[in-house]
Amino acid sequence: MRGLLLTSIAAMMLGTGDRSDAEACRFAGTTDPSGKVAVTADVTETNGTTHVDVAATFETTTMFWFRIHYLVEEVSTWRSGELETVGVNTRYLLGSHIVRQTWDLFKRDRGGMRGYRVQAKSRTDFQRRHPGFVQHWDPSTFGLPWLDDYSAASPERRADLDLTTSPLSSNLLSPLALAFYWVRWLPPGGQDKAVFLPGFKADKLVDVPMTAAPWHGGTVWRTPLRYSVLSKTPPSIATAWMSADRHLLRLALDLHEPRGAGSGVLTQEGCEGPPVVPSKAPQ
Repeated sequence: MRGLLLTSIAAMMLGTGDRSDAEACRFAGTTDPSGKVAVTADVTETNGTTHVDVAATFETTTMFWFRIHYLVEEVSTWRSGELETVGVNTRYLLGSHIVRQTWDLFKRDRGGMRGYRVQAKSRTDFQRRHPGFVQHWDPSTFGLPWLDDYSAASPERRADLDLTTSPLSSNLLSPLALAFYWVRWLPPGGQDKAVFLPGFKADKLVDVPMTAAPWHGGTVWRTPLRYSVLSKTPPSIATAWMSADRHLLRLALDLHEPRGAGSGVLTQEGCEGPPVVPSKAPQ
């Protein structure tokens, strides 16, 4: 029901009275040794504008039996297959204690992706610094629409978060939109993709080589994950399985870094609405 509500709100934000398609999918899975992951992926397409909202919650237990909660939502807007804006809300809690919460927004301009941030150390500090946004402080609001209130938050301009690569690729992708939507509409064959990591202060742009192969009437995509904190050998691998009708069925990660390794699998639990066909996909 929450996914349907968010999809309806997103459709209204993109303009009523226009042609609009919408889909909402739910995923659940585990990570080793004891993590649980849940994801909702909502997509709308209205007259050439695609809106992708992916919200993920991760929960695990530390060796001292504290519950760790990590929440991340990526909301991206695309026009004719080109990334225009991306907003990221991340929340990190230890038990019920809020460790860190940030709301970032990136807007495309001629110089790249220009970054803004809203954050504070406590609710009192948040109330003082961002009074027009304080209704979003409580972790229970995670996943509810927040971008409409962002300008009232008086966000801080953060040039250190900017992506200033010039020229900026017209086919730039964001990570969660790629994983849960755009991978389903990529042309067949091997290809390299430029992926922007919003909110990172270093290594903000990564090249992702991807290869596709037939699988049970659908497609399976595999890519090595190359990043500074990951080991080169053995390689870290991401794998995505698609059905013949372009639904994402499963997503798996196998990660390796100097201190150890980890893996996780997400499986689709259901979708409402047919797959949203973009007016144009990144090439």
